[in-house]
Amino acid sequence: MEVFKPHLHAFGLKALVSVARDTLGAEGLAALLQSLGVRAQDLEDSNAWFSLQFIEAFTDELVKRSNDASILDRMVEESLSPKALGFIYPLVRAFGTAGFTYAQTVRSTPRFNKIGEYQLEPLGPHKIRLSYRSLTDAPKESSRYICDVRTKQLAAIPTLFDLPPAKIEHPRCMLLGADCCEYIIEWRERRARSHAVVGAGLGAAAVALLGFTTPLSPPLLVALTTAFVVAGWALGRVTELRRDVADRVQDLIDHQTTLARSIGAGEDRFRELLEAKAEVEKKVEERTYELRETSDKLAATLDEVQALDRAKTDFFNNVSHELRSPLTLILAPLEELASGRLPPGGQRAAYETMHRNASRLLRLINQLLDLAKIDAGEMKIAPVPTDLIALVRAALAGFEVAAAQKGVRLELQAPEHMPELAIDSPWIESALINLVANALRMTPTGKAVRISLVDHVEHVILSVSDDGPGLPTQDQKRVFERFAQADASHHVIGGTGIGLALVREAARLHGGDVELVSELGSGATFSLELPRSSHALAPLAQPSAAPASPRSQPLSTTLEATDDVEQVERSGPGPDAALALVAEDNRDLRAFIADALARRYRVRTACDGREAFQLATELRPEVVISDVAMPGMDGFELCRALRAQDHTRAIPIVLVTARADIASVLRGFEVGANDYLLKPFHATELLARTDLHVRLRRLTSEVARHERLAAVGSLAAAVAHNVRNPLSSLISGLPAIRARLSDHLDQPTRELMTIMFDCAERIERMTKDLLDLSRVDREASGDFAPGAGLMACARMLGARLPVGVMLRMEVDDQAVVTGRGGDMNHVFMNLMDNAMQAVDDTGTIEIRGVETGGEYVVTVGDSGTGIAPELFARVFEPFWTTRPAGAGTGLGLSLAKQIIDEHRGTIAVSASPLGGAHFTVRLPLRSVDQRAVA
Repeated sequence: MEVFKPHLHAFGLKALVSVARDTLGAEGLAALLQSLGVRAQDLEDSNAWFSLQFIEAFTDELVKRSNDASILDRMVEESLSPKALGFIYPLVRAFGTAGFTYAQTVRSTPRFNKIGEYQLEPLGPHKIRLSYRSLTDAPKESSRYICDVRTKQLAAIPTLFDLPPAKIEHPRCMLLGADCCEYIIEWRERRARSHAVVGAGLGAAAVALLGFTTPLSPPLLVALTTAFVVAGWALGRVTELRRDVADRVQDLIDHQTTLARSIGAGEDRFRELLEAKAEVEKKVEERTYELRETSDKLAATLDEVQALDRAKTDFFNNVSHELRSPLTLILAPLEELASGRLPPGGQRAAYETMHRNASRLLRLINQLLDLAKIDAGEMKIAPVPTDLIALVRAALAGFEVAAAQKGVRLELQAPEHMPELAIDSPWIESALINLVANALRMTPTGKAVRISLVDHVEHVILSVSDDGPGLPTQDQKRVFERFAQADASHHVIGGTGIGLALVREAARLHGGDVELVSELGSGATFSLELPRSSHALAPLAQPSAAPASPRSQPLSTTLEATDDVEQVERSGPGPDAALALVAEDNRDLRAFIADALARRYRVRTACDGREAFQLATELRPEVVISDVAMPGMDGFELCRALRAQDHTRAIPIVLVTARADIASVLRGFEVGANDYLLKPFHATELLARTDLHVRLRRLTSEVARHERLAAVGSLAAAVAHNVRNPLSSLISGLPAIRARLSDHLDQPTRELMTIMFDCAERIERMTKDLLDLSRVDREASGDFAPGAGLMACARMLGARLPVGVMLRMEVDDQAVVTGRGGDMNHVFMNLMDNAMQAVDDTGTIEIRGVETGGEYVVTVGDSGTGIAPELFARVFEPFWTTRPAGAGTGLGLSLAKQIIDEHRGTIAVSASPLGGAHFTVRLPLRSVDQRAVA
């Protein structure tokens, strides 16, 4: 059952709900409504609308549960009470009548009832006919109680004016099949007072009695009658006015009495308010002072809370990045192994990567647990006498390989011997590893990281200095705070912001502290102070838990960011494979992405956005895969920079990130990214998305190339047609002129005529190429023998070959190809003509056409000067030629490639064994099924 529908307004339910609550109690009403799927507070909404079905069900259930047939009578009585009508009740009684109220009921019904309407028809002074019918497409009434309530309410309207209920007849009812409910209503109005009329009648009666006892003349009788009637009316009217005045006076007295009481109560209340006001003002003054102090404290606390909230937000963002990268490197190889496939980079490399990143996750979790224990007061240390110099040397040994790979020197300054110091060695080792790892990360190649130990009388200072960029003053105040990190514009971003916090906790657990001294551009020095207090020599009963980076843990888990300068290159499936550029600051993830893409791409990698931008500008890769969170230039900035350059604007860019919020995704698309890949991801997904964008780019380029060729073809056709007519006249006329004048021309003139004839033929060849470019794909397709066409072209070529040129032929003329034979013959003729021009007057041309592997392979080689290998990729470009300026259009090979592509074949150029160029054309043969059909 649908409860809330715009059928009947909640105003009409007030009396029904009130009577139900009085009869059933609050709990009974709640139970009744619950059975109908409604709460009690839903009925108290003064703006609510309810369905007819719900109101009928509510009324039926109320009568059933109350077991009282008169409950509807009480509801009708209450619906016309001041409680239900509110401010309308006194207005109606003061200014209305029963007839006026019936008319208002008809007019106001549409505001509270959207399923039915009234029509009023007057039948007499106090008699009307009301017809109630359902609106078109509105639900029909099915409960007799709704009709009964409406009938009783119409009958009870005169009771508002202290009159008897109206007489009502109900001859037609919708429940009995009628089209409407018809009500004939008759009522009585209040009678006006008639004292004046009675007085006039008494006056007339007195004159009649006087005339009966005493004979009077007619004029006198009329005069006396008039006088007595007027006097009687006046006395009656005076009586009415006196009674009205008495009633008004009584009302005024009652109002005055009530007003006097109100004034007295108001004076008492005013006096109490004045006293309360003075007391309140005193308390307000006291509270204002207290509130001012509290407000200042709250403002300071709010600043602290907001700063902590910002720090925690940054922390969760960074932790998300730190968690998702190793998770990618664990889940993706596992997915490959579970599917029976070999992971990128091989099985052993996958296991090593998963172990290394699992250890990295364990270290991060241990660090968070250490902080939680410290905050809970559960972290205790177990100091024992320790050789601090040996501890430092052992810790630094793990950094030697990473420092050498980065080209950074590690310098230790320590005394030869120092008394043992009571410390918890795992904690101090963890602090030292964090400090050295940070210093090594910040120090550029060719610089040094310096570690020093200074033994004072009461304490030992362990310092770590770097030659990095230093820290700005605003960062120095917060680097030891939980979850805080330095400004990414000056430092490498990433990490969780808890490493230096753990360093400070390690120092404080030993009764010392840590200090930072740094200037922007001049490196940084962290100094760990460890006291030689006597109480520190007594070990505690329980040994401390090992912190996040104990000596027993592989040191590589701490140093993942220090050796990321290592670049990765993959040769891919071959030298012709597309080039993909990967920008990722995490070494393992960089190698994993490179291995995944190497199945189909040549891969170059970069460690940050700035290096990736330089490589992209230099190499022009076909796709860029970039992390978002990188040092220096992040993925968003890289994307924006590549889109700003004309030669890198069209490169597809896939952003890889750990941040899944919609704002980051939208920002990526706004700066020009083509796709967004969330960590953790699988190698198959990465490869599929990369393939998609590379194919889309190639398809776009191919469409653009075809559009350009179509435009060139249209232009070529127009130019060729305009040139060919006058050119035909020149070519046909020049030989005739030369023949007629040959006996009269000197040698220089003959040579000039020959040059003119050669130029005309060259223009004819160019015009023919332009026309061929415009007419490709106009010939009907069919079966043809490419060998026969090859031999026909060779015969035509042989007639023009110089005597010193040798032509070798090996042609199979039985193979059949489906396509346009005329266009293909044009290709063969073009290749042979190029070979003939390449060998000049002496040399060799070799032509072969053989069937092999379901293809017909045509090769044309020559012993000419050949083509440089670096130019192989350009020979098929339109208007590009190796001939001297004016010797060719550069359209022949471009047209040939277009024709062969449309025949689903291939054409390639290489160096010929004869010494010149070697062109290979491969055409698919007609299949066996096609031959059977033929």
